[in-house]
Amino acid sequence: MKFLKQLTIYLALFIAISFAVDSWRSRGLPSGPIETLSVVTIDEQQHDVLARSHEQPVLLYFWATWCPVCDWVSPSINWLADEHEVISIAIRSGNDARVKSYLQHHDYQFSTVNDNTGELARRWQINATPTVVIVADGEIVSYTSGASTPVGLWLRLTWAQFMQKLEKL
Repeated sequence: MKFLKQLTIYLALFIAISFAVDSWRSRGLPSGPIETLSVVTIDEQQHDVLARSHEQPVLLYFWATWCPVCDWVSPSINWLADEHEVISIAIRSGNDARVKSYLQHHDYQFSTVNDNTGELARRWQINATPTVVIVADGEIVSYTSGASTPVGLWLRLTWAQFMQKLEKL
């Protein structure tokens, strides 16, 4: 029983610290409603993030091929892309061929926009990679920067889906 009590305390501390760190790292990120955002992936697929977010939450993943933390987070994003709407934005990672080669080498299947100049990242005020933003019903409902666990990302996305369904009742 003592072990369970300690585990609960450590878990609560971990969650509190995680939220505090997320809040500090995401100070400059936009919040609330998003502007119209239409992007074209390196596979020439058009995505209207605002419109799609009204159907289901959209996970925007800002990352880079040169980012060591992204190497740890990207497999989680790839796993989530199997069941959820994921659009990744590769920031200043080279030309389309280089980004495609990187994605193929790692067997990542998520849709990717090449933000070679960093313009999209600047518009979204992204200051750190990786940054994950979840948009539901046209509004930013969650964001995190830096290392994230698969379970943490899944819980954020699941919570956004739950809240979106609840609001439509």
